[in-house]
Amino acid sequence: MTRKPYRLAAASLALLVAAPLFTACKNADEALDCGKRAISLTGDVQDLMDSATNVGQITDADKREHTLAALRKVVDDVKKIRHDGDGKLNSATDKLSKALDTAVSKVSKGQQADYGAIRDASGDVTKACAGA
Repeated sequence: MTRKPYRLAAASLALLVAAPLFTACKNADEALDCGKRAISLTGDVQDLMDSATNVGQITDADKREHTLAALRKVVDDVKKIRHDGDGKLNSATDKLSKALDTAVSKVSKGQQADYGAIRDASGDVTKACAGA
């Protein structure tokens, strides 16, 4: 009968020792998810850059829609990343969201957007994901 308290104590101790490992795995999974989303974001930003730099892409209304679609895809990526983010990551996604909003507004009006700001802000998101 005296063995049961020791077993309970041993089981409790084992659970306390293992708890940080479960938390570490959760954090590792979150970082991996963020990294996957950052990779997707990087690819979509590259697609945007390719679309936006083609001659006539902004001045031709039909071609402009390709750039707007690419911008919307990046906006969707940012929403997915921001949903899971922490303070540093949310700050980076806010910066990218503002750059994207400005670009969508300008491209919709047939004006040239500042894609460098988008590229730089997406780099900040990637760095934040790597540090998450």
